[in-house]
Amino acid sequence: MKNLITKRITLKLWKILLPAVILLLPVACSVSQFVPAAGVESENLYAIIRTDTLMIVIKPQSYPGSYQEINNHFFSLFIRIKNTSGQRLKLQQGSFSILCQQQQYDPIPLDYILADLERKMMLKEISDPFAENVFSYNIAERNKEQEMYYELVNNAFPWGELLPGGIKEGYLFYNKDITTTNSFVIDALGHSVTFQKTKV
Repeated sequence: MKNLITKRITLKLWKILLPAVILLLPVACSVSQFVPAAGVESENLYAIIRTDTLMIVIKPQSYPGSYQEINNHFFSLFIRIKNTSGQRLKLQQGSFSILCQQQQYDPIPLDYILADLERKMMLKEISDPFAENVFSYNIAERNKEQEMYYELVNNAFPWGELLPGGIKEGYLFYNKDITTTNSFVIDALGHSVTFQKTKV
């Protein structure tokens, strides 16, 4: 009799707890991400800036390339710019600064990130200098790392002149500390856009 009562109570508890767990699970597993703040023109979580001479599209997102370790060390933004004017537009690295908690962050130079990747590749090659075969490093692995290197070069935002009617797009990388804040403002060619962290 005691076992029967215990089974009924357990069954009732499961009937109560299971729906609660199912309802709370998506909330517990939700991820925070930066989205354009209220009042910012946006589409599909991309902030859009339109002027008489250009259109800028910005979205904070992880770098999607094969060098995924970069997302552990840097905060990345995807930026796309279209020159709608009849004149050339000069894009300089200081043109895209982030301000959060009164701290200004400029993009980290791609050369620094590439040098870090090269260093990791080199250290992997000579990880065991006392090995019998020093050249035991897998050639296929080296080729894969070189592809990551060139993929990163191709996906990074290209600086320089933007021709009339031309489009440039790519990723910029910033200090990882930005991810710890609830909001930030990016100044893109003199036009400010605010992003706020929300759960998705």
